[in-house]
Amino acid sequence: MRTPLKYTTGLLLLLASYVHTSAQEKQFPLGNTTGLVREFRQQSTARQQQLVSGAQLRINANTTLNAKVNFRHSGGATEEFMTGEIANTPNSSFFIHVDGNRVEGNIVLRNTNKAYKYSSDDKGNAFVKEVNINDVLCINYEPAPPVTANGAAAIAAVPDLQSFPGANGCVLLDFDGQYVSGTPWNNGNPINAAAANLTEAEMREVWELVSEDYKPFHINITTSEAVFNSYPKTRRMRCIFTPTNTAAPGAGGVAYIGSFNWNDETPCWVFNGGVKGAGDAASHEVGHTFGLGHDGRTNPVEEYYLGQGSWAPIMGAGYYVPVVQWSKGEYANPSQTEDDLTKIASATYGVGYRADDYGNTIGTAAALSVGAGGNVNTNGLIERNTDVDMFSFTTSGGNLALNFNPALRHGNLDILATLYNASGTVLATSNPAGLNASINTSLAAGTYYVAVKGTGSGNPLTDGYTAYGSLGVYAITGSINGGSGAGAVTVYQDCNYGGYAVNLAPGNYDMAQLSALGVPNDDISSLKVSPGYEVILYQNLGFSGDAYVFRNDFSCLVNLSLNGQPLNLNDWTTSLIVQPSTASIVKAEMTGAVKDARTGKPAAAVLTDEVADTKDVNVAMSPNPTRDILSIKVNKATEPYFVRIYNVNGAEVRAAQRVSNGQPVNLSALPAGMYLVKIYVGNDVITRKVIKQ
Repeated sequence: MRTPLKYTTGLLLLLASYVHTSAQEKQFPLGNTTGLVREFRQQSTARQQQLVSGAQLRINANTTLNAKVNFRHSGGATEEFMTGEIANTPNSSFFIHVDGNRVEGNIVLRNTNKAYKYSSDDKGNAFVKEVNINDVLCINYEPAPPVTANGAAAIAAVPDLQSFPGANGCVLLDFDGQYVSGTPWNNGNPINAAAANLTEAEMREVWELVSEDYKPFHINITTSEAVFNSYPKTRRMRCIFTPTNTAAPGAGGVAYIGSFNWNDETPCWVFNGGVKGAGDAASHEVGHTFGLGHDGRTNPVEEYYLGQGSWAPIMGAGYYVPVVQWSKGEYANPSQTEDDLTKIASATYGVGYRADDYGNTIGTAAALSVGAGGNVNTNGLIERNTDVDMFSFTTSGGNLALNFNPALRHGNLDILATLYNASGTVLATSNPAGLNASINTSLAAGTYYVAVKGTGSGNPLTDGYTAYGSLGVYAITGSINGGSGAGAVTVYQDCNYGGYAVNLAPGNYDMAQLSALGVPNDDISSLKVSPGYEVILYQNLGFSGDAYVFRNDFSCLVNLSLNGQPLNLNDWTTSLIVQPSTASIVKAEMTGAVKDARTGKPAAAVLTDEVADTKDVNVAMSPNPTRDILSIKVNKATEPYFVRIYNVNGAEVRAAQRVSNGQPVNLSALPAGMYLVKIYVGNDVITRKVIKQ
């Protein structure tokens, strides 16, 4: 039995204002941004003479608010940032940031449920407008049900995790405490947030929950501060988990709407404890930073919809149900019908969707990974609600038993699987069991196809949901008697073939492809190689760095040896290649690894026409990150060399350019994000990463 949430008096007032917004005014012009900066600086100079830090904030033709400034930053001639509170007005806050022709900011008056929002147009004209308070700030988000304290006596170690290394955008799940100052929170005053009261195992599970919610998007959900700092400020968001609720006392979490691309350090917050409370609140608050509003109901009036049956919307409150998905208000009496997925993936935030991992039709079907004895092990991702992943396999005849499972914990994908014969006729559809599905049947010899996609459940107006938010990872396991596919190598998370097992067909798997198949960066500990195949493990992105070839099963990559020297390749691999064995051209065999006897370099580098970075080649790239021009200098380059630019999915995004050493390379035409720079110097191919802001 679920415990009903208790709404505060403030929330009841909020609900009344939420459904009555007709009194909001048109935007009021404030002049151009240059004049606005000059106005604020003149006010500051005058008030410094009175030993007062403040500003006059015009909100319409008849009203000016007297603001107390708690933090101020002036950057050059065109940038001004101020944050603080409205004088003599409890529970108020404001911030305004003018940077060139861009203005953003707001004024929040919580006691009267009023808010004002600053904006600008392409010509640098500035405006302020009264808006619904929920369009500015997530307020009164109910805390999760209390959880039993885990009793941890010390701060737990934060696991180092990434969901999609090299993605366009980044969200940091910050569990270890954070000092925040000079942001709109706490009126610009400092907040010294304590570490989350979560164990290491709970942090990992929270990361799994949030990662699954954001799996359709080109976003890296990480716990690494270093990874977070590698992204430009307009492509990242810090989500702080803490019991220190100074930013919003009594709430489960809080965020500013649309703050993901504010180009500053304004974080969002989660105050809930426990895996479910903290994870659901994190996805909700990060959703606000992508501009999403609340999913509630108009009848009965509810700011946060708790859901129906086993389902609830992420932008409602999903604490009490197992399936919590993105929504566009397809349930009864929604308070809004905005398209969550489209809004997050829009050009506004520069993130977008992940690339489709498998073809959608029989003509573009991928080979189902079928190993020895007909065992099936394939992983995939449904990125959009229009996505269908199609696989092919052959059998000499016999029983087919396939299981389709979403993420092991906190899955969002409700799976529908369909079996087709060679002519495209449907032979069977899956038997649903919760989010899982299965197909069990007997087949004659021949070629067949199986499709995976998301589906809904029940009646979305009463007790179910549509296929709209049914997205996420899945695994296909089971067996095909007499079956065969293209399975060649299986990689495992743990030594002795433990943890997850991902079967790989021949092909090139860069970091993004491995991540999409459920293999995080630096996470492989053992592997099995089918006869006649080999796998080349690379240390770095883009099949670069040190490389080693394996042609046999290895139960643990920790205790290897090379030329009598110990070699540890555990949790080491970033990219890999699976291919038919090339043993006939390799002259030097070693325990666990192969190098070419002619060059002494990894055989993988020779076989793929890519030579690993050598010890005597040094590359300097600056500035990195860069907005447009990248300067590349190679210490051993005496002649012009070629430079090629690839995105993290391996696609070349810029024509190859022949440059002299130090000659600038123009990246201004590329969208912001992470790229791979391949530099061809003599027989060496050097790969480096660059961040384009």
